[in-house]
This record gives sequence, C-alpha cells and structure tokens, in this order.
Amino acid sequence: MRAVSIFLAVILVIATVAGAVPVASIGDAQLSDGSTSQVNQGGSGPILSMLGISPVEVQRAALQTTYVELGRGLEFASTATETRIQTETTLNRIQSASTPSMRQQRLLQALSETEQRTVVLRSQQRTQISAYGSENITTEQLLARLAAIDSESRALITRLSRLKSAADSIEGFSIPASRFETLQIELQTLTSPVREHATDVITGATERSRFVIQSGPQSVVIGTIIDDTYIREAYRGRLRGGDIGMALNITTPTNVTTNAYPTITSLRRERTVTASDGSIARVNIDHDRGRLISFIDTSSARIFKEVQYRPLTQTSTRRSISAVKDGLRLTAHPTYPGGPVRFQLNSTATEQSVDAPLTLGPPSGESTIVGETGSDGSLWTLAPDGTYQVTAIDRSSVVLVSVDPSFPPLIYGIVGNSTRENSTQTGVNGSNNDIRVSTND
Repeated sequence: MRAVSIFLAVILVIATVAGAVPVASIGDAQLSDGSTSQVNQGGSGPILSMLGISPVEVQRAALQTTYVELGRGLEFASTATETRIQTETTLNRIQSASTPSMRQQRLLQALSETEQRTVVLRSQQRTQISAYGSENITTEQLLARLAAIDSESRALITRLSRLKSAADSIEGFSIPASRFETLQIELQTLTSPVREHATDVITGATERSRFVIQSGPQSVVIGTIIDDTYIREAYRGRLRGGDIGMALNITTPTNVTTNAYPTITSLRRERTVTASDGSIARVNIDHDRGRLISFIDTSSARIFKEVQYRPLTQTSTRRSISAVKDGLRLTAHPTYPGGPVRFQLNSTATEQSVDAPLTLGPPSGESTIVGETGSDGSLWTLAPDGTYQVTAIDRSSVVLVSVDPSFPPLIYGIVGNSTRENSTQTGVNGSNNDIRVSTND
C-alpha cells in the first residue's frame, strides 16, 4: 500500500458518465441500476477516539492542497532569520553585561519579553481561527498563518532553552524551573508536526501535500499524511480554563488521559508526563497503534489540544463497501470524516490489482484526482468532511463508490466530573453544547 497526499489535476466528472456508473453508499448499499455491491466490516480493532469539534459547532471545513509559494517561503525565511538574530543579540547583551546584577536584570527582561510574545502569538492564532470561521480568509491563508505561528514558536522554544542555560551559568542566581517549563509547554500548544509540514511545503523543502481543515469557535483541526502516517492536530480553545480546579500532581494528568482515552491507555508502551506549577500539563503516550500527545488545562482538568500519529498500517477502518461495474471492483475502507480512507481496485475477472487514477468530490459535483492505486491496486488518501464520491477510470471502464461517513469518535471535554468520551447517550451536554456519542475507545 502507499499513501498519496497530493492533487494531480482538477477534472469535472461529466454528468453522463456519473449517470452510467453504480453508486454504493456506506449508509445505503442499494444500487439503483442493479449493479452488485458488498458491505464488509473493516479494520482490525476499534477506531481510537480523538479530540475534535462538535459537529453542531463546525463553522467551516475543507480539503486543501498546498504548494511551494515563493513569496511566503521568503517571508518565512526572513522571519526565522530575524528571530535568530534577535536571540543572538539578546544573549550577547546578557553575556556582555558588566556586573552579575545587570546580567540578571537583562535575562529577566528577555524572559519577560518572550512570555509577552507568546501571549501575542496565542492571540494571533485565535484571531486567524475566527477570521477563517467567518470566511474572511481562505483555507490557504489559514494554513500559511498557522504555519508562521508554528515557526516563530519553535524559534522561541530554542531561545527559551538558551536563556535557561544562561540563567544556570550565573552564580547565586536562579529562576524557578517551572517558569521555563510553563512557557515551553505554552509555546508547544502553538506548534504541531502538521503545521511544520505545511511550512516545509510552502518553503519548498518537501513536495506539495494535501491537508484537511475544520474550524469552530476558538477551535481548529488540521490533518495530513506524512510518510505513510496520518497526523492530526486538534485545538479547542473553548476547553481552556474553568472553575472546576484540580490539584496538580504527577497522577492527575495521567488520570485525565486515562479517562479520556481508555483504549489508547490499554495499548500504551510508554507514557511521559510533563507538568509544572503553571496552567498546562502535557502527556505523551506511545502505544501499539501510534502516538498521542495531549495538553491538559490544569484549572479545568480538560484536554484542550492533542496531536495524534496513526501509521496507516495500524489504522482501523469501519464498514467497507464495494461497487462493481465494467469488470472493476472498487472498495472503500473509510474511517471518519476528515480521516484517512483506503481504496482498493481489482479486476472482477481475474481478481488482480488494477492501477488506475481515482477522483474524489461531492456527489454530482466537481472532482479532483487524488492519486493512482498503483501496482497493488491500493491508495490511502484523506476524506472530506461530508458525503463524497470516488471514481476509478481504467481506459473505458468506470466504477464509482459513494461514501456517507459515520459520526467521528470524538471526545468533548467533561461529563459531570469526568473527561471520558465513551458516553452511552447521544445528546447535548453542558454549557458548551457538546454532543456526546458512543465510541469504541
């Protein structure tokens, strides 16, 4: 199998062609023209739960192919260079101070300025998410601006490390380690491997890539496929803060993630907890089917940001469905809206794999080529947010499958005094109007 995360071209599925091929839907396997279809149970285990935006709160969703952009790439490089120069200048001023007292004063000033800049970056992120939800900026612009915030945040994390080393080198002077740790975790909430990948694409460091984006009030979800691994970031600003309160200790963040992700916890190989006296704790869990990084607001005991790594070979799918037409069998193995989906194309006569291009788009609408199935007849790609159709064209043979994805396995913060996501009921809960659903995690 191979993952393809690029758009190759844009085509329009001709209405007369679309009308000549069978449509098989996850929600309805009946084919109007009498063609055969088959629904199978997919996957090798439960679909793992994740942080996300309640469907009733989603303001905007899109699939975006990002390419190298010379102008933005130069802007990123300029900003990175400027930040590095500022860091070197700051460190030189500290080291060149004539007295230890002056070095301490300059170091404290530099640390304070870094904290203030972090607040500004967090505000900028909130502004960009709001602008996107209001359709005042494009998907491309949102990705680029979140990538820029990521780049500067990483540069500030490097500066912070050097400031800590400078502070440790001043005899008789100390700054609480928790101050550095709190600021570092806060900066990490503004970064993700998905955003970093967008930077690499824009600057030309890697090939063009496809991203799935979803936004809601103070919330954003971004996913992509990198090196046969689906990586997804979810940030929910509305889950930060609150009046619940929690006594911060080494077990509390662990309990929060255990309650929120019971299946992931049961599959864990290693767990690392990073906590300080600040408002955020971070828990990393390496498990049998990937990796989870969760950020917990310590005042509310809620997870407000996560990053999940899901190797495609370890990704469980839901019900699969096949459509047969013109000697071809096209099978869809979906996960959830915005998640990875695998397609398999075979000959009905020989059962051999068929290498052909696949197009994806809304029902009876404009479709885009998302890749080719290759020698093994298999293609992983990203699914859009709603119902979509996939068409395989092999010379004169055409087959089409329609996928109506089921509800995503989300966690939405608290239910009573718990953060567990596997509620047995579906309904609206709490002041945040969060829908609770049953999940397998």
